[in-house]
This record gives sequence, C-alpha cells and structure tokens, in this order.
Amino acid sequence: MSHIHLPDGILPVWLWLSGYAVIAVYFVFFFFRFRKSSFNKKFALIGILSALMLITMSIEIIPPIYHINLAVLSGIILGPALSVLAIFVVNIILAFLGHGGFTVIGLNTIVVSIEAVLGYFGFKLLSSKIKNIFISAFLATFIALFISSWSTIGVVYSGTHDMDLLVESHNHSGEHKELIQHKQPESFDIKKFILLIMAFSAVGWTVESLITAFIVSYINKVRPDILSMKGSTETE
Repeated sequence: MSHIHLPDGILPVWLWLSGYAVIAVYFVFFFFRFRKSSFNKKFALIGILSALMLITMSIEIIPPIYHINLAVLSGIILGPALSVLAIFVVNIILAFLGHGGFTVIGLNTIVVSIEAVLGYFGFKLLSSKIKNIFISAFLATFIALFISSWSTIGVVYSGTHDMDLLVESHNHSGEHKELIQHKQPESFDIKKFILLIMAFSAVGWTVESLITAFIVSYINKVRPDILSMKGSTETE
C-alpha cells in the first residue's frame, strides 16, 4: 500500500503540482498512443478492478498505517497503461470520500501506479523464470510494495520534513483549517519514520502478497486468458 493520506494544505504547492504534471503527461501519451481496441477489450475489467481497489482500501490491516489496495493485481491483469487509468479514477473517488486530499490525487496516482507497473513487469519476468504462478505473483507483489513504499516516504519527507506548522482539519462541513504554531516544533525524524513504516508495513506486504497470489492463481486456473500479457501495453 502506497497511499498518501495527507489532507489538503500540508504538502507544498510545487510538490503536488508536480504530481499532476506527471499524470497530465501520461494522459497525453495515453490518448494519443494507446490503441482504442485494447482499451475497449479491457473496459469491463477496468471497472471491476477499480471497484475492487475501492473496496479493499477499506480493509485496514494495521490501522491507520496499512490497508490493502490490490494495485499489483490491477497491474498484472490490466497492464501498465490501463492500470494507471484505473488508479487515477480510484484516487479521485477516494478524495471525495475524504481518503486523502484533492491536492494529492496526482501524487497518489503516481505512487500507487508504481506498485502496478512494477508488479506487472515483475510478474512477467518471474513467471517466465520460476514457472510457478503463485510464487511469481507473491514475489512480484511483495517487491513492488516494498519499492513503492520508499516513493511514499520520499514524497512525505520532501513535503513535510522542514515544516514547523501542523495543519489540522476540524470537520468536513467546510470549516476553516487552523494553523497551529508550536513554540518549539519538533524536527521531522526520518529514521524513526522509515522504521515505523517499514516495520508495520512488512506485515501488510505479506498479507497483500498472499491475497494477490491466491487470486492470480485462481484466475490462471479458470480464465488464463485474462492474465495474457499480449495487448496490455499495445500502442499505435
């Protein structure tokens, strides 16, 4: 799980605007280069996996640090290009539900998409070498989650390590946010932050990797065509 739960007003403008800029570049490439036939063929799967990610994000393994999102599963089934589209839609809906602010939609799409993209290529490589779908899916998921967690840490650290203000949201009814100035603000301890994230997330990575491996193994038995790599990254 690489999802930034920060509300609006905490991360600096340059950081969250950079996230939107990267996503904008992706959509330009997607709409001008991706084959319409490939999109139409997997349109139903995009909707199904988007809904599945929304549902699983409500399952907290270690509240509030870790929840499942099955982004790697989406990457394996949809491929890199379409999984990013699904993840973007999911993050928009989550923002409306208060699961992270609107300003971090771009950044959240990037960090979660890292899981999907790495998971896709990792599974493709491992399944060709190991010849065991369950083990390949498990390892691909675990490695993708581990690496993407570092991207989340990087984003949070880049935007908050030098802040001496804490932004506190009172409610969702439109009340103004308060900026509480501490007389002696504590510096951001990146080492403790990394240790906390990695220690607790390791449990979540294992659980999510097992769930993904079981689902991929089942799909491989009943509908192996869904896992076909052909067409996942087709462009004109």
